[in-house]
Amino acid sequence: MLIQVIVSGLLISAIYALATTGFTLLYGVSGILNLAHGTTLAASGIATWYLMGTAQLNPLLAIALGTLTGVAIGLLTFVLIIRPLRTLMKLSVADEHVFMLVATLLWTIILQEALSYLFGDVPVSVPQLVPGIVEIFGVRTPISSVLVAGLSWCVIAALWFYVSKTRSGQTILAASINPKGLTLCGVNLNAVHIVVWAIYGGLAGLAGVLVAMILGVSPSGGLELTATAFSIVVLGGLGSVGGTLIAANLIGFIETGTAYLISPSVRTLPALIILIIVLYVRPQGLFGRR
Repeated sequence: MLIQVIVSGLLISAIYALATTGFTLLYGVSGILNLAHGTTLAASGIATWYLMGTAQLNPLLAIALGTLTGVAIGLLTFVLIIRPLRTLMKLSVADEHVFMLVATLLWTIILQEALSYLFGDVPVSVPQLVPGIVEIFGVRTPISSVLVAGLSWCVIAALWFYVSKTRSGQTILAASINPKGLTLCGVNLNAVHIVVWAIYGGLAGLAGVLVAMILGVSPSGGLELTATAFSIVVLGGLGSVGGTLIAANLIGFIETGTAYLISPSVRTLPALIILIIVLYVRPQGLFGRR
């Protein structure tokens, strides 16, 4: 049982890490906690399921289009919700955070209702790309799950290379450190935010496809995915990508152990309890700053 929990925890943690990296990147650059995050994941997974099943597209093409669904929703969130609030209402910093939370919460409800109307509010799963079982330390594991975990870490590594080694990535990093200074250097901060939202959407879209492949998704499950992502980024430290990766592994193992030892129906409960404890004891998270 212990080995089963370890292996399954590693696989789930990889998906959680990918699903929350974009969430953390978005907060680090723009200071926005996007409560429509889980629904973005769900929409991408549902789109891929529909394209592979009903539309019978090539699986790789369906996955690519499902990922682009996340990009589209991310950019729509920025254009329809975020930018108008910042440019038209001229809110104070404190009021802006509250309005952003409320606006993205309403946006996720709209997206959920649209998904439920179009596809029905039922859980769906993306078919596994590679059939078969492999044994890992005696634990029988689907090959597709191993590939999904490997792909997740490869994408995270590619994001690290982009941010740390490319010029545009360095601009994004500078925007997260000193946006006013970057503006004084002649950089269009609005263009940087568009790029960040597109990257966020791509990461969320791909993560949504992988979540749908391993765990399944549904329109009403978006808030549950958001709660898990929120617990991870708060535990790791808001804006800390490294802390998010560590917290993703912790939450992944805790949820997996809960599912095996207690019941799958309460697997997300420990993450919410941890979130409450962290907010009381260490609000900045394990690796965040005050």
